[in-house]
Amino acid sequence: MSKLNRKDFFLKGLKVVGSGAALSLTGGIGYAYFGNSNVKKDFPLLEENFANLKPNGKSVCIVGGGLAGLQAGCELADRGFAVTILEKTGIAGGKLKTWTDKHFAKKHFGKEGYEREHGLHAIWGFYKNLREFLGRHKIKIKHLSQNDSFYYFVSKRGVQSKIRSTTWPIPFDRLEMLNNGIYVPSREDINKPASNMFETLMVSMKMWGFDFSNEKDRMYLDSITFYDWAIKNGMSVEYIKHFFEALSEMGFFMSTKECSALAVVNFMKLGNQPSDSRVDLYAWPPSKTFIQPMVQHIESKGGKVLYYQEVSGIEKDVHGKIKSVRTNETFPKGKIRRCRICGNVIPPGEYDHCPFCGAHHSELEVLEMKPGVFNADYFIVAGDVPGTQKFLSSSRLSDEDDYFKRIMKLTNAHILCVNLLYENSEAWFKRFPEGEWEAFDFMPTGYDNLGYTSNWAAKQIPELREKKIDLIEVQVSKWQELLKLPFPEIAKKVDADLRLIIPDLPKYTEFYINHWDTYTGMRPGDEANRPTIQSPIENLLFIGDWVYVNHHSVFMERTNVMAKSVTNLLLDKIGQKEGKITILKSGIPDLATDLLKYITSVRS
Repeated sequence: MSKLNRKDFFLKGLKVVGSGAALSLTGGIGYAYFGNSNVKKDFPLLEENFANLKPNGKSVCIVGGGLAGLQAGCELADRGFAVTILEKTGIAGGKLKTWTDKHFAKKHFGKEGYEREHGLHAIWGFYKNLREFLGRHKIKIKHLSQNDSFYYFVSKRGVQSKIRSTTWPIPFDRLEMLNNGIYVPSREDINKPASNMFETLMVSMKMWGFDFSNEKDRMYLDSITFYDWAIKNGMSVEYIKHFFEALSEMGFFMSTKECSALAVVNFMKLGNQPSDSRVDLYAWPPSKTFIQPMVQHIESKGGKVLYYQEVSGIEKDVHGKIKSVRTNETFPKGKIRRCRICGNVIPPGEYDHCPFCGAHHSELEVLEMKPGVFNADYFIVAGDVPGTQKFLSSSRLSDEDDYFKRIMKLTNAHILCVNLLYENSEAWFKRFPEGEWEAFDFMPTGYDNLGYTSNWAAKQIPELREKKIDLIEVQVSKWQELLKLPFPEIAKKVDADLRLIIPDLPKYTEFYINHWDTYTGMRPGDEANRPTIQSPIENLLFIGDWVYVNHHSVFMERTNVMAKSVTNLLLDKIGQKEGKITILKSGIPDLATDLLKYITSVRS
């Protein structure tokens, strides 16, 4: 595989980020330097968001113990609400949950077991509201070093590029980015840059100038795939392949020909500044460092987090409000097998892993599901898209109003994560040595099966490197094809692709696979079907990263914005003036890129 040395990288590298930095530097350096000091912090401090109010006599039942539900539970409990969270699985945390796997790599992790999770999760710099919440609850995160970069691209054509992290303070980090970027080769010759680079820069400016509050622009981008939108605006096909295809697979678990233009443009707008695009990681494992502290916080305020509670019906009062929710009525009588991790009922047969999520068969528990009834003044549905659609069907709300019918049209995304353990290996660190090409992850393009790839030994579990172990996780790009195969065959195919990039890998000794179909869909048309927090039923509300809120945010940042927004809404409903939460702009306010909306248009 050919590599670009530093000189070639600077000479041939596409200065897209650098050009944008120069543009925004002109108008925004003074604004950025003199203002926004609190927002520049890793953990913005808002004294008014701290609350420890006495009980207000109102109760809230939250359906779903994922990130949105737990954060909302913390905020509401702090403000005097009696909180009950109903979680359908045996573990809280949703897509951020981890669980102890005592069967994987036993000789390396011992009796305590390995803390297994969905996959690596990032905390972007523009997650200002989530970071405020983390700081307020004193949640530790893992800061990446100056040599680390989340944006490392490896192409099958033999080109690799790295957008290095900036080290200079805001706003001078933009100056540092002038010599930063990725190299995109032409289709004919990797030694010649791709054509259409000026047009590509112009398309990038359109993305940086996107105004989320402009409904016409937002709906237009929702109507078209990113690939079609980018081509229509003159972007280089090679740039789409080398940069945006990798970002799309990493962030949305689908190709640029599947996801909407809105999904990618949203992300690029939020991360257009160096400080906003940087990444930190949760301290490993996040269930112990983040999820359990939230559960404990809710319980310390008298709240409850109840497991294996799946809503099967609702009861309304004479005014049409929800009076109670019923759980576990649809399960067969007697004992059943259920996966503790994903909550699915396991059909008859012998399995070496959960046929739904891939968890080890030891997580398939034999349980008797007892029905329950839960009363509350307010009900918040905080599930993922498939879980919420099941709630609407079981409660017979799915055909009751256009609001609910639109939710039933939302799509979901799949993720297939393959984790391979290589013993007596230093292959990763030989391939990505310390210094210029050091990496803890990379985004591949052009490979049959490889998507976003990371090495747990590089950052999250450094003791593995001391034992000369590479534990490599691959987010499979073409999961539809591989999921048809037995797990051992999937592992073999992913390993074969990995060797094209890391040829010195020894034979892997163990593997495990996670499969989830609960991620939020970002296909054309999804935005048009996103519901608002308030449903047609006065005391029924919906939150999650798939719900619409008039605040430009994505991913886990949106779950936090949702938690704070629904808390403020309930405070208004009961007339409680104390405890209102200040919600920050996601990302550092930037005058220069905001002004781009007046000279560019995503629709032209």
